[in-house]
Amino acid sequence: MNLLSLYLQEPYTFVMGGRFLSDESWSHMDRTIEDYELIIGVSGVIFIEVNGLMYEVKEGDVLLLEPGERHRGYKLSQPGVSFYWFHFLLPEQASSAEAESYGQIPRYARCPNPNRVHILARQLLHAGSGGYRIGRAGDYFLTTLLIELAEQLQDADEYSALNPQLPELLEWIRLHAQSKDISVEKIADQMGYNKDYLSRMFKKRFGVGVLGYIHRLKLDAAKEALTGTNLHIKEVAALVGIKDDKQFAKWFKRLAGVTPTSYRREFRLTKLNKE
Repeated sequence: MNLLSLYLQEPYTFVMGGRFLSDESWSHMDRTIEDYELIIGVSGVIFIEVNGLMYEVKEGDVLLLEPGERHRGYKLSQPGVSFYWFHFLLPEQASSAEAESYGQIPRYARCPNPNRVHILARQLLHAGSGGYRIGRAGDYFLTTLLIELAEQLQDADEYSALNPQLPELLEWIRLHAQSKDISVEKIADQMGYNKDYLSRMFKKRFGVGVLGYIHRLKLDAAKEALTGTNLHIKEVAALVGIKDDKQFAKWFKRLAGVTPTSYRREFRLTKLNKE
């Protein structure tokens, strides 16, 4: 499925739905269902494989699954991941050759105005749990949500599934980000990419360059070492692949806005105040 056509001769049938929130690392179960499912990202990233294709559903993203499609998590999501999920069925007229389509919803896209979508999702959950005395209220709120998505996404570019090599690429970068000799050239050689293609593809897909992503990983590792260990600043620098502690201090302040020493002190004071 690339596009879901929208038929409005009668409302879509709401089956069930909810908002998922995990306070621990989580991965989607491996399953196949017999109805449509709409997933709307709220926070974090849901890593989901559908019939062998891999998707990353972030805040404001939508992903549609068809009946009979096997789907599962292919990577753990971090604590705090949250999304709306709705199972539904098409109206009977949708199978008619004479049925008129009023719009289409891509399988995988980003909403320009996710707040409107989240409001309708909450209203749908309220209606679906019996919040209205009017029969089929959930069906009509579901149909309204689908209309909103079709309206917002009519001119949106459909996202493509991840290149199957991308999770392997990201994992290799994560494992080697702290190396002193890490470079775009080395990553490209390791993964069999052309250097220029890798840079363009990575920036387009993730919104940050390869080096920017590496610096982000190094910074996260440095912050963790500063707040979770008693390592000297020079040792923390070496840990993230920066030999000179003065260079490390300048690099850290440029990315984090404070010096490593100030970050360590301020974090520990904040922790003490919370305890």
